[in-house]
Amino acid sequence: MKNFFLIFIFLISTITTAQSLDNLDDYDVDAFYKKKELDDDTLDEDGNEIEFIFVKTETELANGKYEVKLADGPGDLYEIKNTEFFVKLKGYYGYAGLSDNCILEITGSYFNKKGTIYKLD
Repeated sequence: MKNFFLIFIFLISTITTAQSLDNLDDYDVDAFYKKKELDDDTLDEDGNEIEFIFVKTETELANGKYEVKLADGPGDLYEIKNTEFFVKLKGYYGYAGLSDNCILEITGSYFNKKGTIYKLD
């Protein structure tokens, strides 16, 4: 989990401090996921070879606002570019209208961290 925090700190292009988020489209983060590479010749339940899976993880990011680049990922996941992490958004399916440049706001307590993605125009 500490790796999650360190990767974000080193790879986030800018930490925002004073930007108003009031007029931006926002999407609640349902969960954070990490892509995990599998051993060669790993098979799924149908016997098809798979190379990786996504494992749900908790965030250890400090409360604050982070500028991130978000890209469409597999299924309902969105990749946080330049990291090995992905997010699933609550009640939002499909990439149409989401921008690459976003603000990730982390709020809450240690055991109840919440994330919100704000779309930058």
